[in-house]
Amino acid sequence: MYYDTLNSEQQVSYLIKPIIEVLQEAGGQLERSEIRDRISEKDERIAEFEQKLYTASKSGNQYKKFDFKFNFALKELSYVGFLTYEKYKPLVTLTSKGAAIDLSDFDVKTEVREKASVYWEEKAAKNKDKKVNVTDELEEDGKSNEDDVLDDVKVKLQSAIANMTPKKFEQFSRALLTKMGVQFTDKSVKISNDGGIDGYGYHTDDDDFRTTRVVIQCKRYNTAPVSEPDINQFLGAMNKFKADYGVFITNSRFTNAARVAAREGTPITLIDGNDLIRLIIKYELFITPVTTYVLDDFYDEE
Repeated sequence: MYYDTLNSEQQVSYLIKPIIEVLQEAGGQLERSEIRDRISEKDERIAEFEQKLYTASKSGNQYKKFDFKFNFALKELSYVGFLTYEKYKPLVTLTSKGAAIDLSDFDVKTEVREKASVYWEEKAAKNKDKKVNVTDELEEDGKSNEDDVLDDVKVKLQSAIANMTPKKFEQFSRALLTKMGVQFTDKSVKISNDGGIDGYGYHTDDDDFRTTRVVIQCKRYNTAPVSEPDINQFLGAMNKFKADYGVFITNSRFTNAARVAAREGTPITLIDGNDLIRLIIKYELFITPVTTYVLDDFYDEE
């Protein structure tokens, strides 16, 4: 993977311009999850890195290295005054200074990394008894206090889904769509091996009483993304079953070409690994919500 050829500092630097770019395109404000999605759609290398799980050598815990690099990039952009956000809250806002950046001649090293190094030097001073880099240490532990509160749960969900059998992933996907209002028929099982369709049902819109035919396709890919040929095959199957629209679900990601193909012809709703986890949490599918508390920075101050 390309990102594994970069050192820790280069991995952070690579994310900074795309973060600013998508915020500028969106008018200056996005939630963190939206930023992640948009920079992944713009760059296949980022998309691949965002999905990859690593195993911490000390604890054996799985974690996303992307989470650390992404959070460090946001922290540095905040420190130099290009964006603002509140800890543990999803909304990120571009400042007027950040909105005025001309990315065509923007130097990440001098404008962000070198200026933000003061912040990390202060962090290192607080950890002066530790002889390892703050960033590397956090990755080795598989956790970071800069992460979103739900990051650990999301990683566990991604790992659990990756370990499902293809058959279980199909059942799981139908259960999710059922929560979202799709009523599957016995035809779903009968056609599960026919033309790339893993579910057939109906969805009724309560606002206009319109019922539509829905077909779904599920792909549990742990390394490869869903490509354009997968989408084209699904489009053919949708037409065969006269579907009004289709839903393509994967625990992986879609290539840019696949996303373009999905926008042509009969509508296809794409649900990638990140969308899938957000929907699981939203609909509380096979998970139990609990209440927890996070200490504010006040308790860390001397």
